[in-house]
Amino acid sequence: MKKILIKGGKVIDPVNENSEYRDLLIENGIFIDPREADEKTETIDAQGLFIIPGLFDLRCHLKQPGMNLQESVDIISRQAIYGGFTSVLAMPNLSSMADNPEVLKFTKNSIIKEQHINVYLSGCLTLDSQGKNLAPIGSLKETGIAAVTDCPNCTQDNQIFSKAAEYASMFNLPIIELARDYSLSPEASAHEGLLSLRMGLKGYPRIAEELFVARSILLSKYTEARIHLTSITSKGSVDLIEKAKNDGANISCDTTSNHLYCTEKQIENFDPLAKPFPPFREAEDQATLLDALKSGIIDVVSTGHQSYSFDDKSKEFDIAPSGTLGLENGFLQLYAKLNLKLEEKLILITRVMSKKPAQLLNLKPSTFENNSIANFFIFDPHGETTIKRKINQLGAVNLPYEKRKLQGQIRQTFLKGKIVYKK
Repeated sequence: MKKILIKGGKVIDPVNENSEYRDLLIENGIFIDPREADEKTETIDAQGLFIIPGLFDLRCHLKQPGMNLQESVDIISRQAIYGGFTSVLAMPNLSSMADNPEVLKFTKNSIIKEQHINVYLSGCLTLDSQGKNLAPIGSLKETGIAAVTDCPNCTQDNQIFSKAAEYASMFNLPIIELARDYSLSPEASAHEGLLSLRMGLKGYPRIAEELFVARSILLSKYTEARIHLTSITSKGSVDLIEKAKNDGANISCDTTSNHLYCTEKQIENFDPLAKPFPPFREAEDQATLLDALKSGIIDVVSTGHQSYSFDDKSKEFDIAPSGTLGLENGFLQLYAKLNLKLEEKLILITRVMSKKPAQLLNLKPSTFENNSIANFFIFDPHGETTIKRKINQLGAVNLPYEKRKLQGQIRQTFLKGKIVYKK
């Protein structure tokens, strides 16, 4: 394979969390000493550009209704590389629910191909993710899963969840928990507030999230299990998590890029394509989430990427399925919302969208060290990118907005040393 030299760019170092001008040389999919470049080496001029490690999404739903899993993974891989993502953690809704080793083995051996991004699998916490009986977590661990979760469902039975937490901790597996009390949010389709009241929609109050955030915190302390709270949206959840971390609880959390970019006003025209899960909340919640991200209370930014076709979403708002896209737009949305100096902003994004997600799963983050796999992208902070819905394209319609022009442009994405996307 021809050597590729990335010359003159500024590298955002995820290990030391700094930036420096460095030349990078790739051969056979890995970084090698730049001094080994020769006259046959292909050179890419990256002057004025930033080299950023591949992003890692902690909450990605591979399965799309009406499409087989192979097609879904093909589409999601393309969307991911457009947005700088080279790795995702797949939620357990695969060809069927990942509550048995056979489904996981079939997915790894038959669905995930060499040309795809790095897809890490999670297993169910309970059978069929229904929260009634424990899944065989030990057997799932043997297949190589990185975490256990019932996401987007949430186990309501406290005894079952407590036993599951103890069981998962025996195998050193983190639990990914999307906190929701169903009894306080039955058939909810929007944040409970004045807007949902005016729209006549059933509300999803903050306390429906906060009660189960508190449950996870208490159980983490009681069982010593590692619980990661995904897609938190409420300012009250942030307060609970901050106190728990100060008390030494083994708890971590993420919010999604869409929740950092959009508020509940995004749905005021009853646009079912913009209906997310969990719901978008108020501006004060969003401001709290952004502050918590900067201070380190929020560890990770995920996408919650969940594909639906136009037909899937073309229903009345309250009965349309919940879910939005996030892989293609996640990095640029966060880049737009962080009010920081350029390099400080990119270092923070690298931490919460690349380094920390991998570390939470006990995986090595993408780095630029010699002999490490070359997963990264080249970013132009002075460019612009237009993100828009593609109504006629399978698996790419449910952006939370019709069209946005965002600052910055991903020029190229490298996966295992190969250029897989070029603007």
